[in-house]
Amino acid sequence: MAGGWRVARLAVLAGRCCATPTTLPPRPRLSRDNAHLAAAPGRGHFRLGGGFVALQSLSGTLRARGGIEFTASCHSGVNGGARSPSPKVTPDPRVAVESGLTELRMKQERLGHLNLSDVHQVVASMERCSEQLTDADCLSLLQYCCRMAEEEYRPCGSLVQRVWALTTHRKSGQLTLEHLELYLHLCLAVESTSMSKKDIFDVMEEHQLEPSAGVFEDLMMALGQRGHLTEALQVLAAMKERDVPVREATFAALILAYGADRDWEGVQGVLDAMKSVQVALSEVTFGALASVFAMLGQMVRLKQVVSQASEEGKPLSSGQLEAVLMALIHANNAGDQFKNIDLMLRLVEECGMKVDVSRMALRLIHRGHVREAVHLFLSLPALRTNNHLYSNASVYLREIVHARMDPALIVEVCQRLREEDINRYALQVALEYALKGRWEELAWVLLRAMKEAGEPLREHYFWPLLHLKTINLEPAKLLGCVEAMLELGETPCFETLRDHIIPGLSLSQPRLTLQMLQNTGLSATAAATPLLVVLVKNNMMEHALKFAKETNAPLNLRDIIGTLAPAWHSNTKSIVTLLALLIHRQQKEAVSVNEADWGGQFLLSLAATRSGLAVHHIRPLFQEMKKQRIGVSERSADLLVNRLNLPLQEAVRASLPLVLRAELGCPPLEMNNHIPHPRNMSAVQLEGHLEELRAKGLNTRGSLRRLLLQRAAKNDTAGVMELMKSASEEGQEMSPGMLSGVLGAYMSQGHTQAAVDMFGRLRTEHPAFTLDSYKVVDLCTLLTQNGRVAEAMDILENYIMECSGGKKIDPKNIRRNCQNLLLASASRGDPKETEKLLELLVLGGLAVPNNLSLGALVKSRLLGGDLKGAVEESRRIYERYKCLPMRLELLIHLINNYHNAASESCWTICWDSSLK
Repeated sequence: MAGGWRVARLAVLAGRCCATPTTLPPRPRLSRDNAHLAAAPGRGHFRLGGGFVALQSLSGTLRARGGIEFTASCHSGVNGGARSPSPKVTPDPRVAVESGLTELRMKQERLGHLNLSDVHQVVASMERCSEQLTDADCLSLLQYCCRMAEEEYRPCGSLVQRVWALTTHRKSGQLTLEHLELYLHLCLAVESTSMSKKDIFDVMEEHQLEPSAGVFEDLMMALGQRGHLTEALQVLAAMKERDVPVREATFAALILAYGADRDWEGVQGVLDAMKSVQVALSEVTFGALASVFAMLGQMVRLKQVVSQASEEGKPLSSGQLEAVLMALIHANNAGDQFKNIDLMLRLVEECGMKVDVSRMALRLIHRGHVREAVHLFLSLPALRTNNHLYSNASVYLREIVHARMDPALIVEVCQRLREEDINRYALQVALEYALKGRWEELAWVLLRAMKEAGEPLREHYFWPLLHLKTINLEPAKLLGCVEAMLELGETPCFETLRDHIIPGLSLSQPRLTLQMLQNTGLSATAAATPLLVVLVKNNMMEHALKFAKETNAPLNLRDIIGTLAPAWHSNTKSIVTLLALLIHRQQKEAVSVNEADWGGQFLLSLAATRSGLAVHHIRPLFQEMKKQRIGVSERSADLLVNRLNLPLQEAVRASLPLVLRAELGCPPLEMNNHIPHPRNMSAVQLEGHLEELRAKGLNTRGSLRRLLLQRAAKNDTAGVMELMKSASEEGQEMSPGMLSGVLGAYMSQGHTQAAVDMFGRLRTEHPAFTLDSYKVVDLCTLLTQNGRVAEAMDILENYIMECSGGKKIDPKNIRRNCQNLLLASASRGDPKETEKLLELLVLGGLAVPNNLSLGALVKSRLLGGDLKGAVEESRRIYERYKCLPMRLELLIHLINNYHNAASESCWTICWDSSLK
């Protein structure tokens, strides 16, 4: 209970495992015959060909960790002779000890902590070679346990006892006081450790240890912590016999021991004794007193003790306050609505301390105080800010399930988490951990709770439960699980029956098995087909044929055909016979006039199997199919030939006349109309898909966007507006990216007015959204082509002004878009308009003066019939930019028209430019 003093001492002693590394003896040298085996840093493993394998001493088999066996073989010598196998090597037990300690040291160095499973695994390996442990090994193991106890919240008292048994039960072991101190500190840190005064004194006597004052104090604190008053008084008497001074820790231990017995008079007697010997109250005794008042439920006096300690300059540490809170809860003094817990938490805040609420909640869970733990961790602010809803509070649910709490209590906690909107999937999370821990009772309770809460049940939730009954060979309980599924409203599908239910039942009498399944509430129609499939998969062809002949239940050939093809290689005639039986049976039951091509489907499935078809298989197979009156359609024949290689094609063509029947329809499985991806759907398909998504309550945003783009591309403005309205009614806001996509669709199809309207809506509803520069330029191009140059100028000017302080645009990325805009303007024959557009583009950083952009100025004059103006424009461009765009077009016009001074000057310009 004196948490601060205990944790400080524990940390100091545990630190020795890093400060003083254990000295390991040198590795044993291997013989020359085994020189190819190099010792590896694993648990008694050797490196062989890049992997780790354990060397068995009495067999010539090398067994890998995963269970794969490698047979050791003789190696051939250099001169070709067979070399005798190496002599058998017995693994040295010291290697296992050293490897275990090395593994713990490496995990401690890399991760900074050790958990229960790490130490448990090493202790289990050392228990098989305990006599090989040295005193230093035991000391290191105790130190690693101290490291583990600092972070571990699960009960680990039994593991500490096992480590102490390894330390003390060695015949050649000689313990020191350091071993004893570490064990006592572990007893303080891990209250679930079973210990007594007699055991400690017996160890000291056996190893002739003279305890120090620190050992006596630790022993007193451990006994007082557990409420062992009688033993604590006996230790006190032993201290007086040895003239060991009694200090604050001893009095604190006695206070805890009397407090555990609810003996306040005894506590008062200890306080009087302290006054008589003039021992002042220290933080250790203050912490013990606070713990006693917590156990007695006297919150007023508890608060007084904490305040007094702070006033005297001896404030309780966070560890001590945590111990007080644990004592309060452990004594069932949490109060109505956990008011005492809240009071204690406020007291901690007033003291300016912080306690690890999360770790405390986990420790409380394993002590059985689940409701108190839930009240604690619900106060954590980070629990409600986590966006990963499935993982919120999952660690607490995991520990509650691991501690095997009452199922009703676990459901209560899950419902609380759902109500607090912390984890809407709390029941599913608890079910996951219950299935991992193979706790069937809890799993069924949680499934029923999910059903009552309106949560959907999925069939795969039941698969682990069914699997457990199968591997445990419990067919009656397996059928009970099926009944429970049906009671919950879940009917096993074909896959569940085939893979998880029927394999766990007796198959020697298929009709009886079908009757047993019907007795659970399943229909014969649902159970007969998977039962036949399992018989075929288990190579029970006689039973399968007999069952197919005798049962009156309908059999679905579509589900069976996929099992017949892989099984054909092991039972060629039986499979074809069964296929013929099923086809003829279906023909009798069929209502449709068109006969499905199941024979062709069987061949196609057979060709697609891993074993496939061979040339020598074709003729006998087709002969057997002809014998059983199984035909193949022309469609199936074409598909089969196209999917085979050339030799098989020739063999199939040669044998096709045996089975070819033109009146048959298409192979059924090849006729499946798979739902295309939304990007490949037509507008009609997208509309149907959208309605289906809405009916199922699924996300419709992606399909809505594609349908919007398709309608915009067709200039279906009414359809676009209708979709937007319906999306708004469903609460889906049209994002600026979606509106921008619709704008692009309008522009790509040349729908000018619709594009302008969408652009205006985008500017109005999302003013902060920056449209892509190429879309703005393309919109201006579309307007210019339709004679709306003034609007294009306004849009371009506004866009340039808005983007003036933003990210710069690389003109290379929109060079072609700007050229299209300038050429659209040039085609109108208005040079001033084209020049103004070019100035705007250059000013906004969308274009640069070069042959492509400047050529529009020349072209606008040429298209306007102003050849002289075009020549002058070329001269001006050349003088200013030292480039001459459209020189060939100018020369052609000059040659075709006339020769004069203008043509000569233009020729001079062109010639000079080409030379430079």
